[in-house]
Amino acid sequence: MEPLLYLFGLLVVIAAQGLLQSKYHQYRRVETHRGVRGCDVARMILDRNGLYSVAVNVSQGGTLSDHYNPVTKTINLSPEIYYKSSIASVSVAAHEVGHAIQHAQGYKLLAIRNRLLPATQFASQFGWFAVFIGLIASLTGFLYFGIALLIIIALFQIVTLPIEFNASNRALVQLSESGIIMEDERNDARSMLTAAALTYVASLVSTLANIFRILLIAGRRNND
Repeated sequence: MEPLLYLFGLLVVIAAQGLLQSKYHQYRRVETHRGVRGCDVARMILDRNGLYSVAVNVSQGGTLSDHYNPVTKTINLSPEIYYKSSIASVSVAAHEVGHAIQHAQGYKLLAIRNRLLPATQFASQFGWFAVFIGLIASLTGFLYFGIALLIIIALFQIVTLPIEFNASNRALVQLSESGIIMEDERNDARSMLTAAALTYVASLVSTLANIFRILLIAGRRNND
């Protein structure tokens, strides 16, 4: 049972990443009718929502490394997203602006995620280490401490899911209402954004599968 859970979690993540890469490579080749670059899309939507102080920067990160930094209040777009006017570029740029709008409007789940962040960072660093030590050295306390840390990661991922879907919904509304995409492009933009959001779903499913797997191992050892 445990190997199957591990394999299931791994395959879910691989499938979601594969779907995202497939959609990205498909829609990076589809130019929007209006031909507005990703950086200009971000600037237009930010200004439309009164966020004049949020800067739009080109980052040197790799593919799909785009993000909004709430500390510096900057939209950071990878070169292809920044300079291109494809469906992929405008969708990703608008999604990151969606996070900036959430931040500006005090979206409640963001505050919850921010409170969970320090514990999640600690859990990400030491969770699997504690599980490994607990299993190898047969230290039950370490094992359950590691499981508790993995649960913190899962909670963070659960809170992140609606944040990401909400940012994508905001992006679609802004793209349509501002006329950046036409009606016949809306489904393509939604498809791109949904593929990105599903990677977060896959990560959560994988984490939950692994927690269940470790619990099964722990329970079997307690019964031995």
